[in-house]
Amino acid sequence: MLLDTTLREGEQSFGTYLSMADRERILRGLAAVGVPEAEVGWAGREDLADMLDLAARVAPGLAAAAWCRCRPEDLRAAVACGARRVCVGAPVSDAHLARRLGVGRPALLDLLAATLAEARALGIEHVTVGMEDASRADRDFVSAVARHAAAHGAHRVRLSDTVGLFTPLEVAEVVRGLRAALDEARHGGTAPRARRVSIGAHFHNDCGMATANALTALECGADCADVSILGLGERAGVARLEELAAALVVRGRARFDLSPLRDLCGHVAQAASLAVPRHWPVAGRDIFAVESGLHAHGVRRDPSLFEPFPPDLVGGSRRLGVGRKSGVAAVAAALAELSILPPPPALPAIVEAVRELSATLRRPLTPAELVHVAGVAGAAGPPAALHPGPLPA
Repeated sequence: MLLDTTLREGEQSFGTYLSMADRERILRGLAAVGVPEAEVGWAGREDLADMLDLAARVAPGLAAAAWCRCRPEDLRAAVACGARRVCVGAPVSDAHLARRLGVGRPALLDLLAATLAEARALGIEHVTVGMEDASRADRDFVSAVARHAAAHGAHRVRLSDTVGLFTPLEVAEVVRGLRAALDEARHGGTAPRARRVSIGAHFHNDCGMATANALTALECGADCADVSILGLGERAGVARLEELAAALVVRGRARFDLSPLRDLCGHVAQAASLAVPRHWPVAGRDIFAVESGLHAHGVRRDPSLFEPFPPDLVGGSRRLGVGRKSGVAAVAAALAELSILPPPPALPAIVEAVRELSATLRRPLTPAELVHVAGVAGAAGPPAALHPGPLPA
């Protein structure tokens, strides 16, 4: 259902240089999550053979693929490195055909047929044909290429939104149309094909739609969606593994183990010199942190009121803080958790002191700071000292 491309698309991103140790950590992490398939490099990469060997050794249950251009020689190079599974990139927009390859539509179909014939001759076990720049291509030609690929032995056709322009509604329409076209070709004619060709999806995130598009594709008939850890990839990257895996698990569509994801995301962020924003879905450090009074009250009553899934599902932990946005109930509850029970008349002054100090520090208070403020403000009584002096180290 998911194909991870951190070690292909991700490694092609600007300024990303992963060591062999990083790659091994990624492969082991993907296997621990339960991702079934990954691109581990491309034809022409000098260490492709090493990557295929590494994948077989440390993640034997992971189907490892090599990416190739739509050229027979790329397939021969991949097979020489030990690849038994390939993903072939075939541009389908007129702009890419004319300005990148210098060919027309008929020539692309001929080249694709020759490349797939070479795949059969080489005994390659699984071939994906990625239809590149599909969001700017003629829809009828996209369907024609998919049918052509299926007729010449492709096992999967992949809808690739190279520049991230698709929206979920467009994806739903295209995927359903593609599924119908492939099924019609399979069952029609005098010699119908027995094998079902699956549909993949590769969405870039230039407009922030990649994960939503990937989930939509899967819900509308696609069999597989490409992802990478933290969405690492060219420009704004691609659909994010951590987001899509979590969405599928929460919606009951998959059974991935999400608990290793936060550590895996942290490792990739460090290796790629990225900072994970604290509010980043699944991997952010503060996604289970609550400060505002309404949310804190609700989470204390029942965390599911304000959390789509429990923190331990993704290896996280819940934090309830007090600060400028906290009310009397939240401050009283936080103090009670610290075994401090001030008399009710003292609470308003403590709350005001908490808010004032939090506003000055521009963050929620630590437990030590809360204890200190409660002691000073509670003892002073109204009007409380809003600047209680030196804080504990």
